[in-house]
Amino acid sequence: MEGFTPTEARILKVLADGQRHSKDELFKCLEDDLSSMNALEVRICHLRKKINPKAEEIIVEWWQRKRFYRQVRLLYPPERG
Repeated sequence: MEGFTPTEARILKVLADGQRHSKDELFKCLEDDLSSMNALEVRICHLRKKINPKAEEIIVEWWQRKRFYRQVRLLYPPERG
């Protein structure tokens, strides 16, 4: 994937199916024993900034009191401003 770090590409590959994925599932994409859940949050924040201009977003869903992430396509491109 052009323009993404290897870690970001792994996260996007998991999210590409459009289904919800847990933080634990995405955390495995970091491949670093010293990483934390905070590091995952930072990666997702950076990914959102990169994919938003392409009319895509990573949303948070709550299901059974747990947080999940899902990649979606936006109907309208984000407003430039």
